[in-house]
This record gives sequence, C-alpha cells and structure tokens, in this order.
Amino acid sequence: MVLIDNYIGGIFECKDYLSPSYISLNNPKYIEIDGIYYSSLLIVNYIREQKDLIFQNIIDTDENIYISIYYEKQDTYKVIKDLTYNIGNVGVDLEKIGKARQDYEIAAFTYNDAKYIRKELQINNEEMLYIYTYITTFSKDKKELDNKLNKIEGMLRSKGMQSKRAYFRQEQTFKANLPLMLNNKDIKEVTKRNILTNSIQATYPFLSSSIFDEKGIFIGTNIYNNSLIFIDKYDRSKYKNSNMCIFGTSGSGKSYFTKLMILRNSLFGLEQYVIDPDREYDNLAKKLDGSIIKIGPSSESYVNVFDIREESLEDDQKGYLSTKINKILGFFNLILGTINEEEKAILEEKIIKTYKDKGITFEDKSLYKKGKFKTADDMPILSDLYNELEGNMKLRLKPFVEGSLSYFNKHTNVKLNNKLIIADIYELGEENIKFGLFLFTELFWDRIKKDRNKQKSIYLDEIWQLIGVTSNKEVASFIYKIFKTIRKYGGSAVAITQDVSDLFSLENGTYGKSIINNSEIKAFFNLEEENIRILEKYLNISEKEKIEINSLRRGECVIFVGKDHVLAKIESAEYEKEIIGGEKN
Repeated sequence: MVLIDNYIGGIFECKDYLSPSYISLNNPKYIEIDGIYYSSLLIVNYIREQKDLIFQNIIDTDENIYISIYYEKQDTYKVIKDLTYNIGNVGVDLEKIGKARQDYEIAAFTYNDAKYIRKELQINNEEMLYIYTYITTFSKDKKELDNKLNKIEGMLRSKGMQSKRAYFRQEQTFKANLPLMLNNKDIKEVTKRNILTNSIQATYPFLSSSIFDEKGIFIGTNIYNNSLIFIDKYDRSKYKNSNMCIFGTSGSGKSYFTKLMILRNSLFGLEQYVIDPDREYDNLAKKLDGSIIKIGPSSESYVNVFDIREESLEDDQKGYLSTKINKILGFFNLILGTINEEEKAILEEKIIKTYKDKGITFEDKSLYKKGKFKTADDMPILSDLYNELEGNMKLRLKPFVEGSLSYFNKHTNVKLNNKLIIADIYELGEENIKFGLFLFTELFWDRIKKDRNKQKSIYLDEIWQLIGVTSNKEVASFIYKIFKTIRKYGGSAVAITQDVSDLFSLENGTYGKSIINNSEIKAFFNLEEENIRILEKYLNISEKEKIEINSLRRGECVIFVGKDHVLAKIESAEYEKEIIGGEKN
C-alpha cells in the first residue's frame, strides 16, 4: 500500500526543488534558464607584463558576473626539457630567416620569452602553470545582456586582456563557472596560457572590494560595486582594537555618520558616552531616551576635577592619589599654560595638602569610610586649593572660583545611570571647551573601566583640543592611554575632528599619530588638500585615495578597516533620518 501511494504521488527530491524548470541550448550565443539569458566570455590572452591586479576592475564592477580561474601546475622537468628543445630550434630558424623576414620579431620574442622562462625555472625556483579564465554574465533582456558583454570586454581590454565570446561553447563555459571544477577540454585549448608562480599574484581574485562582518552594523554601500558594508568593530578575532577616527570638513557628513553609529549601536544595548561641544546630539539623546548632562553658566550640573572614583584604578594597580595628581596637573596646565618645574612642584605640594585636609593621603585606605569608598561630597573642590595658593597661580585660578567659571568649583552631582549619555559643553565657549572635554573624558573613562564585560563607546568630538597645540603632554598622554588600553575593558574610543592639522600640532604630531595608529577603523570624509598632505605623512594613502578624499561629496567617505580600504556612501533609512533630524551634515 505504501509503495502504491509513493508511486501515485511521485518522487520529488530536494534537487528537484533546486533545479530549473527548463534549460534551452538552442541559441549558440547564450543559454536560457527559466527566462534568464546567460552568456560567457573566454579570456584568450593577457598582457605580457603586469604588476597590478588585472581582475580588480572586473570584480569591483556593479554588474552581476561569475568568474572562474583555473590553474594547472606543470612538470618542471618536462617544461625545461621542452623549452630547451624549442630554444634550440628557434635559434637555428632565426639564423636562417634573417632580420629581413616579417616574422623575425615574433620569432625573436618567442625565443627570448622561452629563455626567460627557462632561467626562472632553473635559477629562481619558479614553477610554471597553465591559467584558464572564464566570465559569465546574465540578464532577463537579450539586448541588455549584449550591453553587459560589451562593457566587460571593454574592461578586459583596459587591462591588456583579449577575450572571445563563447559561441557554441556556452554550456561548457557555464559549467566551468559553477563550483563543480568542470574545465572542459573544448574550452581549455582556447584559453590555455602559461604563467609563472611569481605572476600569479596579479591574477589574485579575492579583493577587498567590500567589508561584511556577520554581526556588524550597517555602514553603507561600496560606491564601486554597490555591495553592502557591515562592520563589527568589537570582533576581536578580526580587529586589533575597536577604536575609530572620523575626519572631515564641516558639512562633509561626519556628524551625521557619527549619529548613525550611535543610533545603530543603541539597538545592541551598548553603553555610549558622547562629549558634544556643538550641541549636535541633544535631539538624538531625547529620541533614544538618553541622558543629557549640561555644564556651563546656566546649568545646574557639575563635575568636580578633584573627584577620585573607586573604579579609577586599573586591575592590580595601587595609588589612588598619586594617579589622580598626574591628571590634575594636566588639567591645571590647561588653565595656567606650561609651567616650569618649580611651579609644578609647588602646585603638587598644595594639591597634596588640599587632599590631606579632607583626610585623603597616599594610603589607599584613606579613601574608604566605614568600609565604603568616599563619596563626591567627601572630595575637595577648587576653592580648597585656591585658598592654599599665592601669586600668579592664585590669580589665574580666580575666575574658576569666584568668577564666570565658578561652576567648576562645585561637588559632582551628575548621575550616570543611562546607556546613552551626552555631555553638552556647548555653553563653555570656544576658549573653555577643553576644560569640559577633560572633565567628562576622565569621568566617562572611569565609567568605562567599571565593567569590562559590557561593550561601550566614548565619542570625543573636537579631540584636537586635548591632543593639539592648545593642550599639554600630560593631558595628551592621558587621551593616548585611553586609545591604547580601552580594548581590554570592552570599549571603543572614537576620535572626531575637522581640524586635522591641529591634531598633529603637539610634540611634532606624536600624539595625533598615536591616536591614528591605535584606531583600527578610519573614516575620511571630504578634506582639503592641506589636511590630506598631513595625513599622508602618517598613513599609507594611495594617490587615487588622495584624489577621492579631496573630491568626496557629502555623505561619502573612504573607510580604512585594517588593511581594507573602501570608498563608501553612507546610507540611512527614512525613519533614521527622522530620529537624527535634518539632512546629512
């Protein structure tokens, strides 16, 4: 009974579901499969000398193609034997025919090539292979199919390759382009060309034309071939670190791109901390239910530079106060400018006394009260140090204690209990932004170190303020340390700036170079030639990429991801534009 039922119902296996309903081989110019026309090209010759990747423009094209390259290793002993025989015969022929014959130059080329190949095989341990290359494209329209073939043929000619259309051999070539390893002898004889192992690199087909990390977030599309770009910067198996640099002139699209990254990362529940000098991220924070901490004359949010936090020390590290003093000296260098060693010693002495008056010494246990770490209210503030100072240093500090910047002279009252926190320092003004940048960078850095099992990011907009000429070595070293060590805390540091020249203005660009070298991902939006020349000193930028960066339109960028370089167009959905607000800026 079972057998009868199977017979009546028929037998339909998995391969039947995958197989086309029909295949037509009636036309020698193409194969028709389920209403789609497939046509193939045979590459029959290559340029004699080629240093570039000859298939790069073909693989980067936005046309739908299949390409297969077959290599067959030859017996070196037999090849040398045959070459020696032919060299002898051609040498005799050259002597007989004389230079007057039209085919003399062709024979001479053959003779010299044979001698060169034999030399490479005998002396340089090269090996000889045969190479066969086939390309198939397809379309639902026959006229469009012909246009595609014309386009591909033109691209092949531009790289010095000659091709033939596989008329009457469409089936064999189509099969050769399937992952079946079927290289039929009918097409092998037409496409067979010899190649040495040293030249195989020019035929390398696996180009970095796109970046697709399985668990990555969507960045945009490759401008050359429309492939999608997904980057998972936290993939430790692939990337050395998760840090990122975003450079571009005003209006190039870098801020829009940064907001997109924040929006898309929020879907993964990442902790994100943004230092915002231009009040660009407030709307985004509101839409994502993030927290906005404003510091300035009209704000009631305060951050105290004297805070020592329990998480400020790294694993197995000791010395809360000594670690904090180095940071405070850097902060006061921002206020006082460069101070000499004597002034530095006096300032350090007064800082130590200021902490001592609050019961905090170099003994780490002094930071604990009744078994718990001391709170923000237990810390000294600027006025405590101010009362200890004299002369010029006290005078320079007066605006921060009694004047227009007295909001720095408060105990910390901000809460960091949100996954997205925006530090709005817009009200500080251009001259004082660096103080806010430092305060929040230190605050967020301690927060990042709290739990290394959580993925998090800190975005440092206008980072040149902290590592450029307006900063100092102590602060710049602190920022560099963040980029160097944040990986072990599951974190990512993102440097954003339009002032590339200022980024490399301190200590002959030492800190700017360190930030770039410790950023696995770099996104370059439109930049002026002057800034491109500066970057060229520190990065491996090709001539083509320099031209591209200088001529990028808004929303386009060149992305360096490790060794992969991709020209990308940043893409966003309509609902993302509504959340971010405004056009790409």
